[in-house]
Amino acid sequence: MAWLAACAVAGPVHAGGWQDRRLAAELAVLAGDVHRLRQERLRPLERRGLEQRLAGSLSSLPLSLRRAGGDSTTVKELRRRLEQRDWPGLARGLQELRERHPFDARALLANVSAGEASQTGAEIHRTTCAGCHDAPADIDALLPAQRLPAQLKSMSREEFAARLWLGVRGDKSTGYANPFSDRELAALIAWYATAH
Repeated sequence: MAWLAACAVAGPVHAGGWQDRRLAAELAVLAGDVHRLRQERLRPLERRGLEQRLAGSLSSLPLSLRRAGGDSTTVKELRRRLEQRDWPGLARGLQELRERHPFDARALLANVSAGEASQTGAEIHRTTCAGCHDAPADIDALLPAQRLPAQLKSMSREEFAARLWLGVRGDKSTGYANPFSDRELAALIAWYATAH
């Protein structure tokens, strides 16, 4: 799975350690996926893809919690709520975990110069992201690629930063571990924020 590939990439260690940051980012993404599922305008195939991704993430969540020194006993209840499609209950359960394991996105949302955004951010997008995200080929897919500036506008910056920090979460063919530093991701996010 893509999240396993992301585990192999060493990033800077932050307060609490890399495992804590990884868990916190995962929880931010899970909460974002649940938020999207609560919306009624998703295509059936995309809805199914999000549900499958949630199930996969919840299956690995106990290990992530244990590695970060957290309590994994709550995951059973989260899985039950997913099976019942109890989106409000699942959102509440994830929010409780997020309060205990908050994702610190400050380094990824740091101010960068316009030049750094237009040079570094644009270059990373052009060489790494554009192939799938500039002209998404199949919007009626399990996990469709979306235009990244639009995606940034559709969610909190914290969630967007967590998604980039974790890497591409698609399937076997599109999974991509994050090779970039926090500063490079900050430039990329700043570039998306100014892109039209």
